[in-house]
Amino acid sequence: MTAPEIVALVGMSGVGKSHWGKRLEAKGWKRFDCDTEIAKLGAMVDLAGASSPVHAIGAWMGMPWSEGYKARETRYLALEKDVTLQAIEHAKRSAETLVIDCTGSVIYLGKEVLDALRSAAHVVHIQAPQSLHRTLLQRYTRKPKPIVWKDAFRVQPGETNEQALARCYPSLLNFREERYRALSHRGVSGEELAALTETRAIAVLLDKSA
Repeated sequence: MTAPEIVALVGMSGVGKSHWGKRLEAKGWKRFDCDTEIAKLGAMVDLAGASSPVHAIGAWMGMPWSEGYKARETRYLALEKDVTLQAIEHAKRSAETLVIDCTGSVIYLGKEVLDALRSAAHVVHIQAPQSLHRTLLQRYTRKPKPIVWKDAFRVQPGETNEQALARCYPSLLNFREERYRALSHRGVSGEELAALTETRAIAVLLDKSA
């Protein structure tokens, strides 16, 4: 199979989308980083002092129990929709190889946007195996990234917020993995990619023989 000229990477935050997007960029691909574009469009975070746009936005959004979280979640999704539509239009006009580094919450943008993304790009799902779920939770609690919870976070009687997070996060991951699978044209294991040489991993990512 010939490598698609337009690729969109989807999957949970922390699974390696940005890493492999940057590796493709280093190989000469154009990269559309949705997290950075959301931060620019929203102007709600100071990128100058942040380790990365995604962590800056995560600090702004806060945890699902933070005061005002729901309003920020709604604003974030509106910005993400605008940015994803920009990426789709860019893909339609692009005459060069392009990788779209989607956010983890792309699945919440509605059928019309997702159908358009699927038509404009070859969507690759970088899968998060069960063995990675605990690591992703630890990363999220240590240095939050923006996560859209919708109604997936609920504190049960007698639980602390942190206990509820530990219980709800795996369910959120499982729900999202199903949605990513439905959206994508194909899936690859993030764990498998990490174990390969860069050349071989990119070949697997693009469905090419090395």
